[in-house]
Amino acid sequence: MHVLIDRITEKTGLDPTKVGPAIGIMLNFIAQNSSKEEVDALLVAFPAAEGFLAIDEARENTGLFGGLANKMNASVGVLAALNEMTSLGLSVEEIQEVAKETVQYTREKVGPEITNEIVSRVPGLAEIT
Repeated sequence: MHVLIDRITEKTGLDPTKVGPAIGIMLNFIAQNSSKEEVDALLVAFPAAEGFLAIDEARENTGLFGGLANKMNASVGVLAALNEMTSLGLSVEEIQEVAKETVQYTREKVGPEITNEIVSRVPGLAEIT
């Protein structure tokens, strides 16, 4: 993951001690809202990210109430992720820069099809990238 940290730091001038944790927060949120296949693809692209990913294996709730609960949890999750990144000292604009570069790197490493599927499914990701 250091390659991405270096890339974002060089492009944006952001502090790498903030960029690394921000990427971890973002990848964890993405993983919590992605399929197992997508998470596996992310781990290929970000091999050092495995330590950041605390994925609840029971995230596959189905049924009417399970689906509603997932949507509510995802909405709360995006706010929690943004809050975590702002608590690192990043502004909204800086979070967008990290998100855009992380998504671009993902496109390069796992391909546009999987990346676009992830972006379309993860709540709020399309709006900040």
